[in-house]
Amino acid sequence: MSGSENILLQTDQVTKAFGALVAVNDLSFELAKGEVLGIMGPNGAGKSTLFNLIMGAMPLSNGSVYFAGQKIDGMTTNQICRLGIGRTYQIPQPFRHMTVVENVIVGQFYGQNKTAMEPAREKALEILNTLRLDAKAELMASQLGLLDLKRLEMARALSTGPRLLLLDEIAGGLVESEIEELENNIDDLKAQGQSMIIIEHVMRTLFNHSDRILVMNFGTEVAVGTPQRIAENEEVIDIYLGEELDRKAPLGAAQSAAQERESILQMTDVSSGYGEFQALFDVSMEIKKGEIVALIGINGAGKSTLTRAITKQIPLTAGSVHWRGGDLAPYKAFDIVDLGISQCLEGRKIFNHMTVLENLEIGAYPRHARDQRHETLKWIYELFPRLQERADQLGGTLSGGEQQMLAIGRALMALPKLIIFDEISLGLAPKIIDTIYETIPKIVDQGTTVLLIEQNVHRSLGISDRAYILERGRITLSGTAQELIENKEIQEAYFGLETL
Repeated sequence: MSGSENILLQTDQVTKAFGALVAVNDLSFELAKGEVLGIMGPNGAGKSTLFNLIMGAMPLSNGSVYFAGQKIDGMTTNQICRLGIGRTYQIPQPFRHMTVVENVIVGQFYGQNKTAMEPAREKALEILNTLRLDAKAELMASQLGLLDLKRLEMARALSTGPRLLLLDEIAGGLVESEIEELENNIDDLKAQGQSMIIIEHVMRTLFNHSDRILVMNFGTEVAVGTPQRIAENEEVIDIYLGEELDRKAPLGAAQSAAQERESILQMTDVSSGYGEFQALFDVSMEIKKGEIVALIGINGAGKSTLTRAITKQIPLTAGSVHWRGGDLAPYKAFDIVDLGISQCLEGRKIFNHMTVLENLEIGAYPRHARDQRHETLKWIYELFPRLQERADQLGGTLSGGEQQMLAIGRALMALPKLIIFDEISLGLAPKIIDTIYETIPKIVDQGTTVLLIEQNVHRSLGISDRAYILERGRITLSGTAQELIENKEIQEAYFGLETL
């Protein structure tokens, strides 16, 4: 390893490929002792993969990782833990039927120094005191709320005695007051000289508590620097907001008549999440027939959770969802497509070992779509001629763009009244994105309303009638696409920062 003795961690041209997909590409950076490095990037940027590579959870395709001067790639996860790297996970998974202090004690027997039980207990209580969790030491882990579960996750990682602590979306799902308390914990650790790398989508946490920030996109470094420099970096802003449009948005044809259109979907004060993890807070949203409505937010904002709430994949904890005047509460997830709502899921989710034609035909299983499947298939082929050319080809052999076309086509085969597009531009080349976006108005022209879920602000506003901006599970801005394009505060709302 080259460089100063003050360098604690160094990655040198680290690359990880999964077949043709390169998740981390030629990434090199350094972390100094006592430094807090934030890592940000859109969904699919390679952030969590990077943590897995550092921790030895998966092998590198190329490059090297050095810790305290020692080459650690090729080591097992437990060996790397013993050397002094600990990590948390996005969703805390403690031993729920053990007490808080027992959960922390366990970590000490897998860290740098094996110890006797009594010293281990004393150390565990010291860690809990640092994280302001000592008053709940004797509670069962199952009794903790989400904030304290996050603190316990940090305590378990700290119990291994790490010189470097990796925090993976530790603030996710917390309300504002809880985020402030967790940030106090981070500040306390920083004051003690704890080196940390923080992956986070709560931008305020990253910008206010990192010494430097590394921005990733498509597995590569986009920029690295102080929070202020990152906030002013035009390339970073373009990644999150999309490139500025050269013209006013070609707003959907329905916008001028939006007030008169029939409301087909209403969400009223919806809250939802996953167990103790609350992801949506009092969300209200309306979609009218014939509209293109954009739901915009960074990864972790709650966009996909919102679609799962609409489609009954997760239960509501408060509020209601009405479809065409009727409450969806009595219905199950398998009823939703029959009711006229289809999803084009993030990540495409096609059947790799079925042909293009078979993938499309399976989308026409709702009763109302079966009799018209031949006419619908002809229309899909007109939208995406490549699919007809590759009708007998296995889905798994298609390019990423072709797979996305197939996923859209399969969702349309159900003849939905509303189609939800979830991150359909993710990971695609700009020309392919252009092709896909050009089909959206054609879909609306055939009578299908569109809910467009995107991270790219300008791209989605450029085609939408109205939009909602979702930040940490809450709607922070809404209006017509034109209003939001002209809104000078959209960058602040989108990043969740007071200033950039």
